[in-house]
Amino acid sequence: MNQALVGTGAATLFPTTERALEQRDTRLRDLLTLPSALVRAAHTALSLPGFFS
Repeated sequence: MNQALVGTGAATLFPTTERALEQRDTRLRDLLTLPSALVRAAHTALSLPGFFS
């Protein structure tokens, strides 16, 4: 389920045209802070082991 949430992330990070590269760079330069994480229900499908000391 989590992999299905990835979408087109690679296309955003690694644009294949000059125009897309310029758009990505402009968006990154304009960021003042990192965007907040979206709440996604799929995280509840994960089961992590407990920590041992």
